[in-house]
Amino acid sequence: MPSDPAALAGLAALVLAAAVLYSSVGHAGASAYLAAMALFGVSPEASKPAALVMNVAVATVGTLRFASAGLVPWRRLAPLVLGSVPAAFVGGVMALPTSVHRLVLGVLLAVASLRLLWAGPREIARRALPAVAAARGLGALIGLFAGLTGVGGGIFLSPLLLLTGWEETRRTAGASVTFILANSVSGLLGH
Repeated sequence: MPSDPAALAGLAALVLAAAVLYSSVGHAGASAYLAAMALFGVSPEASKPAALVMNVAVATVGTLRFASAGLVPWRRLAPLVLGSVPAAFVGGVMALPTSVHRLVLGVLLAVASLRLLWAGPREIARRALPAVAAARGLGALIGLFAGLTGVGGGIFLSPLLLLTGWEETRRTAGASVTFILANSVSGLLGH
């Protein structure tokens, strides 16, 4: 952590801004927290659990808000979470060397960002999720990457749900923040 008060204040300001912005779209902000902490020289050993703790706080509030509005698609989300939670725990147990952690996180974030920039059709017809086993497998893959990198997985789940037509925008936000909460707790327990 930065020891200089000005640097610490700068990091805190970035984290607060990320929490506010990410929570407005059904995310919790771990990718931004990790990026900010990396800019300030915080090691992955310290930044990963710190990002997950912040994720749990922000995602708990988000899950309660989206659930009370009826915007969490529990039945669609269940097989994804059942696959992701154990995998996020395993990913949380694994410790990547700093250079590998930053490379993996950077590549995964870049791929997720580029995929969202792809100009697909404005409205995608809503489709059914794949078979339960396939949904669990997708959840497990996302959960493993989430646990390895110290994020909740929403940055991977949201594009998947939207671009495949498995869910509409507002319910994707509700699914994402709930998914993030489950994986953040699991990844933190594994850490």
